[in-house]
Amino acid sequence: MQLRKVVNHRNSRWRVSSYVDGERKQRFFISKELAIQWMQELRIDTRCANFWSSRSPLEQKDIIAAFDVAQKRKLTLLKTVLAAKTRPYPTPKPLAQIAPIYLSTLKSRSLREASLKQIHLILNQFASKYGALDTNTITPTHLEQWFAQRKWARSTIDGAIAKIGPFFTWCVREGYCENNPCKAVKRPRSDDSPPSIFTPPETKKLLQTALRHDPRLIPYLAIGLFAGIRPLEIQRLTRADISDRYIEIKAAKAKTRKRRLVSLSDNLKEWLALGGDLPIMNKRKRLARLLKLAQIKWQPDIMRHSFASYHLAMHSSADKTAFELGHRDSKMLFAHYRELVTKEAAQSYWAIRP
Repeated sequence: MQLRKVVNHRNSRWRVSSYVDGERKQRFFISKELAIQWMQELRIDTRCANFWSSRSPLEQKDIIAAFDVAQKRKLTLLKTVLAAKTRPYPTPKPLAQIAPIYLSTLKSRSLREASLKQIHLILNQFASKYGALDTNTITPTHLEQWFAQRKWARSTIDGAIAKIGPFFTWCVREGYCENNPCKAVKRPRSDDSPPSIFTPPETKKLLQTALRHDPRLIPYLAIGLFAGIRPLEIQRLTRADISDRYIEIKAAKAKTRKRRLVSLSDNLKEWLALGGDLPIMNKRKRLARLLKLAQIKWQPDIMRHSFASYHLAMHSSADKTAFELGHRDSKMLFAHYRELVTKEAAQSYWAIRP
């Protein structure tokens, strides 16, 4: 609203320019006092005056906060509200009440029994800690504190989030949550130390010990060491999955549910020709006994890490190694699987035969 003295038809007048109901208006007055009076009348809007005075302090704070957000976005408050997603506010229900409903829905999915057990275990453990809280009030901080209290390593935290994350995604879909708190969890830095692998002498000692004390365990060890197949995938294999050139990992047996073929190296063919158990039974006790006899230390995924490291050093092709591992690209290979070994060590590794 502007007030200015102008000359109109040779007469001095006071002009008021303003917007009324969204349209630009101009009025002329013979005196400044009349112009100011009209301006004051325009400014008086009983609805506006009564609106703010009738708001509670909490509502006033909300409106001010919303206005600040709109200002930062360079939008009017009305446009900000209209741009917001319109969905009902989540139904307040405790986590302990919602978790069993979600777990019951998993029965209709084609999940493996081991995966179902892990999901039940992790989610029930989390519900035992925060089950009394409304599902929509669970924050990333709750998850971070829970992980810290359990003193879990980064890899364990990643696995837990992989189990809990889909639960909160389901809660968002069903209207129990606005957001998935797992997406904002700050994870501890991963261990930068290289992955554990067997040296060629250790590999040879392990296989020779198995040959003397438990030869039927040979296929499990040889496939893990010289084909890099995941331990759980090996346990699902049968002799029918192995041809003279490839090991076929059918979709139903693969971790990623995608079929793939893994090449047979010459030395692996010789180890498999010795016979042995496929699928393997009572693997944990048999392997523990064998490691004790060989006096060799075992680390998680050590066979797969050994394969990746020596295969890359032997063939000098990250893409080829990643393909054999069943990865989409070589990023995972360099981030988690590959240890630096020499060409000579790789040659010794692939020369290990019965």
